[in-house]
Amino acid sequence: MIKAALIVGLGSFVGGSLRYLSVVWINRKVEVDFPLAILLVNTVGSFAIGFITPGFERFSWGGDATLPLLLSAGMMGGFTTFSAFSLQTLKLMQMGSWGLAAINAIVSVLCCIISVFIGFKLGQTLFR
Repeated sequence: MIKAALIVGLGSFVGGSLRYLSVVWINRKVEVDFPLAILLVNTVGSFAIGFITPGFERFSWGGDATLPLLLSAGMMGGFTTFSAFSLQTLKLMQMGSWGLAAINAIVSVLCCIISVFIGFKLGQTLFR
């Protein structure tokens, strides 16, 4: 249990660091009032977790859950930012930007569900 928690923590550190660097880079490249960086990070993270999951389901890894824990619960959990998405949506609402808040919520959820589906299907094909 302690080993698993440390593995997830390490993955979360890497994923969170990648999220931070990605958001800073995107925000420097594109200046908009819409939380585009978080939307992109969540979409990419949803695709990635969908893509790697079939591999975890296909291969037993010798009964060792280290890699699935590191990449899925840890890294993708640290990389994706549902809490940041929720906070940014709330801030848009507090600024009176109800339309942007609704667009952010709808587009974020749809993009992430579509991305996880596409990633999962691609992963199923690759890991047959």
